[in-house]
Amino acid sequence: MALLDQLKYQFKSGGVFIKIIYINVLVYALFLIIGNVFALMKWNPDGINNIDDYFSFNSSPLIFLKRPWTILTYMFLHGSFWHIFNNMLIYFFTARMYEDLLGKKSSLSTYIIGGFCGAILYLITHNLFPLFRDMGDIPMLGASAAVMAVFVGLATYTPNYDVMLFGIIKIKMKYLAMVWVAFDIVGLSDSDGIAHFAHLGGAFWGYVYITNFKKGKDISYWFDNFLTKMSALTSKRKIKIVYKKKKEEKKSSAPNSKSRQQKVDDILDKIKLSGYESLTKEEKDYLFDASKHI
Repeated sequence: MALLDQLKYQFKSGGVFIKIIYINVLVYALFLIIGNVFALMKWNPDGINNIDDYFSFNSSPLIFLKRPWTILTYMFLHGSFWHIFNNMLIYFFTARMYEDLLGKKSSLSTYIIGGFCGAILYLITHNLFPLFRDMGDIPMLGASAAVMAVFVGLATYTPNYDVMLFGIIKIKMKYLAMVWVAFDIVGLSDSDGIAHFAHLGGAFWGYVYITNFKKGKDISYWFDNFLTKMSALTSKRKIKIVYKKKKEEKKSSAPNSKSRQQKVDDILDKIKLSGYESLTKEEKDYLFDASKHI
């Protein structure tokens, strides 16, 4: 029970990267159980042999149109223990530093949009090159493209940061990222079951995003705006401010109360999206003052 409580605490108090790791692990465990149940019961809905296919991203445009959600869900699925272990291990060490440097909002958008870019490039190349077209429809799953986006983004932001590889070899972050990207480029035509083009799609987003970020341009603003709107729609718990005033004062104070409540709501939405530490000192003081009237 203590372990479960500790895990809950880590999920709630940890950064975005911790939550993403938890989600990946939980989804892997859930699909592992579901897959075993289906196999034991010999269930094969709609001729699909693997339940993962409903949530994996497919190289067929028609299948993608039928299952548009797969462009998101595929990056939280993994085919084996070593698949998820390697992805999450690399992601943990890179995303922790990335989030410390660039914040929670950027950490989330880089992971998700990097996964989107990986899926899009995978779809294009598998229908463009004859080598892949002859292989037929191939499903893809895994967080590699999203992880690659974070890794390359970090290397682009801190290219000269020294990394101790295996604890003995000192290498700069930019060279480590270059080697990883080079492996994918060399293996583009290999039939090794690895979606190299998807990895490169994620790497492309990480590089382009950070390059623009250094110039003062946030090209992920559309994703952040979407999250803000979704947060506002799904937010159910609001701080209700009650003013104990005389009866004759209630009518005159109503407009001000509404304005005050709106400002508090806006601050709460900002906390939900970017965390408490993203608030300015003025916003923190305002929220503290408002809490006295609850």
